[in-house]
Amino acid sequence: MKAVTINISLNPELAEFARADSAAHAFDSMSEYMRDLIRHRRQEQIQADAGLLEKAMAGAPAGDPSDAEMAEIVKTQHRLRAERRNRARRA
Repeated sequence: MKAVTINISLNPELAEFARADSAAHAFDSMSEYMRDLIRHRRQEQIQADAGLLEKAMAGAPAGDPSDAEMAEIVKTQHRLRAERRNRARRA
């Protein structure tokens, strides 16, 4: 996969912290340091999403939905998608 360059600007305090933290953790470059930070942030987001899914699943009824429940789910899904499209058009 081809790398993409992203430039960032930091105030002097954050820049010094990043340099010192990068050196303290023996990163070869600031790019490696930033990649590590982004990977950790991505993993935190994945874990948060998984936690939300587990919480939602814990409250879900066991078994497959009935035909009536499934029809209501699909109806709600269509309504929410239409609302999202309408909001996007107005924005």
